[in-house]
Amino acid sequence: MKKTTRNLLYIFAGIGLLALILFGLNNFAEKQLKTGIEEASSQINLEYEKLDVNLLRRKAVLESPSFSLDEKNFKAEKLSLTNIEILKYIKNKDLEIGQVLLEAPNLKINQSRTSETNKDSTSGFKKNLLIRKLLVKNGKLAVVENDSADNSFFTHFSELEINQFQIDSNTVRNILPFNYEDYTFKGDSLFYKLDSRHNLNAGSVNITRGNSVIKDFRITSIYSKQKFQQQIPYQLDRFDLVIAEISLSNLDFEFINDSLSIENPLTEIKEARLSIYRDKLQPDDTRKKKMYSQMLRESPLRLKLDTIRLSNSYIKYEELIDGDRAPGEIDFSQLNASIYNLTNIENENYEGTEVDVQTRFMQEANLSVNWKFDIQNKTERFNISGNMDRISEESMNRFLKPAMNVLAKGSIQDMAFNYSGNGTEAIGDMRLVYQDFKVEVLRDDGTRKNKILSALANLIMNNDAMSEDVNQEQLKVTRDKTRSFWNYLWKMIREGALKSFF
Repeated sequence: MKKTTRNLLYIFAGIGLLALILFGLNNFAEKQLKTGIEEASSQINLEYEKLDVNLLRRKAVLESPSFSLDEKNFKAEKLSLTNIEILKYIKNKDLEIGQVLLEAPNLKINQSRTSETNKDSTSGFKKNLLIRKLLVKNGKLAVVENDSADNSFFTHFSELEINQFQIDSNTVRNILPFNYEDYTFKGDSLFYKLDSRHNLNAGSVNITRGNSVIKDFRITSIYSKQKFQQQIPYQLDRFDLVIAEISLSNLDFEFINDSLSIENPLTEIKEARLSIYRDKLQPDDTRKKKMYSQMLRESPLRLKLDTIRLSNSYIKYEELIDGDRAPGEIDFSQLNASIYNLTNIENENYEGTEVDVQTRFMQEANLSVNWKFDIQNKTERFNISGNMDRISEESMNRFLKPAMNVLAKGSIQDMAFNYSGNGTEAIGDMRLVYQDFKVEVLRDDGTRKNKILSALANLIMNNDAMSEDVNQEQLKVTRDKTRSFWNYLWKMIREGALKSFF
């Protein structure tokens, strides 16, 4: 046999032997992965149609995987793993994978069926899993209260990418059972059942390495104004909120001792529209109401929002006082506001929370308000001041006539107030300038003047053609603790107005 021929035979034999070894290793690796999957199957009821493992390409594909565990039901079209570190898996059963692609997953969680055994379901997890890039395409997630209820939470997303996704025996014990470096999320719908009367929706949610944009954000009432009153035992606000866009510059969140902590340097809220309706014919809610500083301080959600900017927004408040008349209405248009240092996380540099507001009151009067409070002060100390320019009788009567059966005549030229207080009482000053101001008390039908009551009211009013700058100093207002902070503020303004008019 010639030397060349012999060398060729050696080469072909070597190639054949190598192919046989690789074939054997491939089969061995496939068996090892299948064994691991079968072991997992006994714990989570994993099922699949087909498993392909290719050692040369370091790739595995799982067709139609599905499982159920602790009332969590999952299914997907395909799970693809590439750049698998086979030797690490064979040696210590730990998995390190370059990329995992999960296509069309659907996860449903029934939160009403959780049990104490769920807490221990991961106690036997001993393996380590590192996925350098986890890609999820066209996914759905639903969290339901029970099998027959509507979704408590639902989202559909086109893409989720998580880099350096890692699970080990320590992470699985956390609320978020994995660690990660950064992530990208692109969702095209989101629904959350906020409470028994309101739903929350978002048209789209896009997050890229902490920079988040939420569009078409809505909190809407399930019931009409009339039906809403049949669902409540006492006075509650029915509200609808629509926000065109919310952006967060560098969102960071983590779970600390089972509490969610959220931090963000700049939050922008664009074109918010809030409508609030209250039926005063309902019984009063006599429970004690907390000041905002106390609510934030005691909230289980830990917040650190350095700056919040609200732009080009609108608020309308309606109040029904008499069932025979339309509700009174006030509104704030062209509303722009900045909120600084909104936090309940201990911070030695915290100097208080401040709110600056500029708006048009009743679409006519320029109104500016500055409000400061200290979340860390348990007496609920605050200061609030404001200034409003001219408002006409037409604008005032949009609220006064339907709500109080009273018509105002004349105008308020200027108003300024400055109050400091706590959760019990406030003391402050007020200046009010008005012109030809009179009132007409209407009869019950709301169309005719009650001459006697109107005359009595105007008899005791100061009716100078143009009042001097009437300053009321050291006004004292006691808070009704069964009412909200906004009722408290209204009492401050009313106290100064009454002493100026009468």
